[in-house]
Amino acid sequence: MDALRIERRGPALWLTLNRPEKRNPLGRELLRTLHGAITGAVDQDDVRCIVLAGAGPVFCAGADLAEFVQAEDPAVLAADGELLARLLHAIVESPKPVVARVQGAALAGGAGLVAAADVAVAADDARFGFTEVRIGLVPAVISPYVLRAIGRRAAQAHFLTGAPFDAAEALRIGLVHRVVPPSALDAAVDDLVGALGRAAPGALHSVKRLLDQVAGRDVVEVRDLTIRTLAERRASEEGQEGMRAFLEKRDARWVVG
Repeated sequence: MDALRIERRGPALWLTLNRPEKRNPLGRELLRTLHGAITGAVDQDDVRCIVLAGAGPVFCAGADLAEFVQAEDPAVLAADGELLARLLHAIVESPKPVVARVQGAALAGGAGLVAAADVAVAADDARFGFTEVRIGLVPAVISPYVLRAIGRRAAQAHFLTGAPFDAAEALRIGLVHRVVPPSALDAAVDDLVGALGRAAPGALHSVKRLLDQVAGRDVVEVRDLTIRTLAERRASEEGQEGMRAFLEKRDARWVVG
């Protein structure tokens, strides 16, 4: 059985971690395959967004410890960390928005995937946790993405205790954006995919880039950047088409679904 199931559902590319009997661990093969699928979607014009999901009762329980405990060579261990780092970077840099669909549990590296995703929706009985300290490790590679998602103060408490927490807490600290009953999880993801399908592909990419450029900087410092970005989008083919479609009360050409 393939570690990753890849399928098209309308405008979305679904990437489903597919080792449910092991709680979908992040092993070397999966990290490589998932990275390739995300970067490969960049050139697929008909793909508007990517959905990260997990087969079975659990989204992702973290690293495949059965693989990594066998490696003691520092060079090998560093290479393993590089695989995860490349994957998280690919999620953040993807021009296609990435949606995390979380059920059951998202722990350690699994919670890191959620933090790196652009939007995350979770079942209300899902559990989360940065549990690395409980087995003598630290959430090092995922830390920049978690800090960006939930801030230092929340990360500090959760990193130090390693205690699992519920979906309500994940929503409160900003790790996920929406919490729904398990039976409504797919419908919530479909709603997100539908909303993304109405947005201009280039504008979505521009929004992701803009957030990275503006976050944490003084408003005066980014004034020229924001003015230039708006002007460029208004002058772009997408911008012109979008404004005309609005005035003519019709869907823009890029709308799908």
